Amino acid sequence: MAKIFTGKDGRLLLDDVDQIKVTNWSLTGNLEMLETTSLGDNQRSYCPGVQDFSGSATLLYYNDGAGRNDAALALRKVLRIDGVSEGDTVDMRLRLVEGSTNHDVRLATYITSVSFGASVGEVSSAQINFQGTGALTAVTL
Repeated sequence: MAKIFTGKDGRLLLDDVDQIKVTNWSLTGNLEMLETTSLGDNQRSYCPGVQDFSGSATLLYYNDGAGRNDAALALRKVLRIDGVSEGDTVDMRLRLVEGSTNHDVRLATYITSVSFGASVGEVSSAQINFQGTGALTAVTL
């Protein structure tokens, strides 16, 4: 039977912690193309260059009864007194769930920006943007 994935099937994990209150995530993969055209050629030619991956997610900002706030983990990666260092990467898994099967894209990322606020009559949320560093560590699509 065919499976059509919806937002309900999506999950986001940061450092192996399933982010419970995520409203959306997106991932963009890019491949730079290097031109290899020589003088005298009649058509342009290319070869693959460097890949990169980036994206964003929106997490609801809340506090459960045990003091857990998923959004705070991501926010603390950028909102810091001591600055960000090379060791502040996040192991990120973007997941689509199909029954007991997980379809994952896994990569090391830096949280590059955060934005959060509060509005009367709305649930507070935190928007994060991330940049992958290095190769994907797993793809099970």
